[in-house]
Amino acid sequence: MKFVSRLIPPAGGSARGAFLMAMGVLALGFVAACQDNHIGRPCLTNAPADAGASGGAITVVSSPALQCPSRICLLPAAQGSVDVSNEPAFCSAPCSTDDDCSDTDPGTKCQKGFVCTWATTSGPFCCEKLCVCHDFVNEPMGGFLEPDTCTHPGSCQNVM
Repeated sequence: MKFVSRLIPPAGGSARGAFLMAMGVLALGFVAACQDNHIGRPCLTNAPADAGASGGAITVVSSPALQCPSRICLLPAAQGSVDVSNEPAFCSAPCSTDDDCSDTDPGTKCQKGFVCTWATTSGPFCCEKLCVCHDFVNEPMGGFLEPDTCTHPGSCQNVM
């Protein structure tokens, strides 16, 4: 008696099967690499309102934020004349360049787009670059400079 396995391809068809399998894995890799982080989508930070006690000088990064694919929700602090008092927190994501911040949510209220910069120099996201709404930050001539805290090993839990 002879048993035929349907899991093992017949001789000669294995090269074609291997090629199709490799192409499927490659396509899956491209889909995973192009995750839409919905940067700018409104989210909740789970932080208590300070009723203006801080003067808007505190950045709140909340994680896990289930509304965000990256699980990061950001409420930026005001810088200079920028008023964030009426702005909602929004989904953010880790980044290396401004191009990493281009997959924005269609409903974002951010008018000037997103930039990749250091959002905070304290807490669990200390010295990590995140996508921040350009409406809320004053970009200096020549671009953003890495904060001094982020250049000294041991000054922050993320700086080695």
